[in-house]
Amino acid sequence: MVGRLVLAVVMAVGPVPMVAQAQDGSVFYPPVGCTGALTIQMRSCRVANIYTCAADAPGENWKLVLEADGPVFLSKIDRETQWLESYDLFPTQHNVLRLPADDPANLTELLETGIDTFDFVQKMDERIVRVVGYDRLTGDDVIIDGEPLLGTEFSARYEDFEGTYLTVTGREYVSVRHRRFIGGVTTRMQDGREVERDYTPIDFIYPDEPGFFSKTPLYDCEASLARYVPTVKGYDQ
Repeated sequence: MVGRLVLAVVMAVGPVPMVAQAQDGSVFYPPVGCTGALTIQMRSCRVANIYTCAADAPGENWKLVLEADGPVFLSKIDRETQWLESYDLFPTQHNVLRLPADDPANLTELLETGIDTFDFVQKMDERIVRVVGYDRLTGDDVIIDGEPLLGTEFSARYEDFEGTYLTVTGREYVSVRHRRFIGGVTTRMQDGREVERDYTPIDFIYPDEPGFFSKTPLYDCEASLARYVPTVKGYDQ
């Protein structure tokens, strides 16, 4: 069901790379013309597979996030970590960045100055949403599974024509090597309800290593099912 949903989303929007049919049910194969780069196993029963495509601009890359029941999120970022487009799958929603942004996300600025503000607009299907916030280096740097990561904190406010409807705050990591944010602990506040999730990375898996491009999350899956709460859309890359 979920796999067919991903294919339907991809086919409907046209230029997005199509998820290839897997030859091995436990492995995600990147689309034709694309190359797998990294798999990240995270807490809260999530695994992310990151890949690049020859048709994209240099520095752009895709990430497919899977939970126990299958794919939940597909996104594309550029070298500065701007969210160019993404696809939420529950329910299906296509998000596209309006360019140029008033204050684009800029990883170079964050690394050079310790803080980066952002203020941009996304078209979420027929809905226009403004996202305002910041990322800041905290100095709480770590090494996880041999991967050096910079600690960050962030805050993001989501606004539509009725005002602020969602705020997302938390602490996560930046990989300088991969020029992307890596998950951490996030708190989402929407409709008076607060939801906290921990997407801290545990394993970094490269090509030719066991578990590379796995479709199966490994950590906290039984606990995640036991404390399941409906997904709240928000801060993700």
